[in-house]
Amino acid sequence: MDDLYRFPNLINTLQVVGCHFGLKPPGWNYPRHHHHLFELLYCSEGEVVQEMNRESITMRQGDWLLIKSGVRHQSLNAAATHYGYFNVHFDLDDTEIRSLLSTTPYRHIHRQDAEQSKLQFYVSELEAIMHRNRTEDVKQEQHYLRFEDKLLLQSYTLLIIHDVLNLIREHDSLSRHEPTTDKDASLFTADVAHAIEEKLSLGLCEEASVAGVAKELNLSRSQCSKLFSKVYGLSPRQYVSRQKLNLAKELLVTTNLPMTDIAEKLGFHSASHFSRQFRRWTGLSPSEFKPKHHTTQQPLGL
Repeated sequence: MDDLYRFPNLINTLQVVGCHFGLKPPGWNYPRHHHHLFELLYCSEGEVVQEMNRESITMRQGDWLLIKSGVRHQSLNAAATHYGYFNVHFDLDDTEIRSLLSTTPYRHIHRQDAEQSKLQFYVSELEAIMHRNRTEDVKQEQHYLRFEDKLLLQSYTLLIIHDVLNLIREHDSLSRHEPTTDKDASLFTADVAHAIEEKLSLGLCEEASVAGVAKELNLSRSQCSKLFSKVYGLSPRQYVSRQKLNLAKELLVTTNLPMTDIAEKLGFHSASHFSRQFRRWTGLSPSEFKPKHHTTQQPLGL
């Protein structure tokens, strides 16, 4: 019987760091800092002043805040009550999703908008996971998670990202009153960034030079990097590395190509060069990452 539907191959990585719930007293503050990851904050009770770059907003109970990677920010509980929150730092190596997450330095989602989604339910499920894995040692910051709960943690984090992006898209679709000049400038930036991305993708296996792409588009290298980073949230060089990692994962999982052929396809000088770089990316060698197939294994779906 022929397949009715076929999904694309998905070999992307979700990184989750510092996922926790907290309660801070009046007067608490966290100094100015920045991360290489995206950050999501949920205010579960009280309120807190968040300063991003030179802008300040007040988050109240039920509000969400998405902070782009690299944005300097600080927190202050200036109220007379405790500030309760949920916080997670994350990254995804999917270029389209990163592009959506990186459109602005931050996004403030108000309670009345968040209530139109399932965000509150996902947070309550994550809190339930934390409770059932809690140890008697309250000073212990890291808790062991069962494999089922590790999967649930990733699943609910992805669902939270999904709903946040949906709310942002809905808000943007209703906010079409920007000045024409700003809109034109934004469209120009996106068009140039997409052109850069296309040329980098086409030359992925030939060690595409950022300088060469910039020259082809009549841009300086710094202009090329600035425009690309503004739209995609990472530099052209980081983009090429991530795309090579994605392709390496796909080739290792879905083919039986020898390491020398995979290295050549990805533009590496040798299999050993590829192996060293793959270990830097993932902490594993290519052979450790590659699934171990048995001769008696049947194809999926049979």
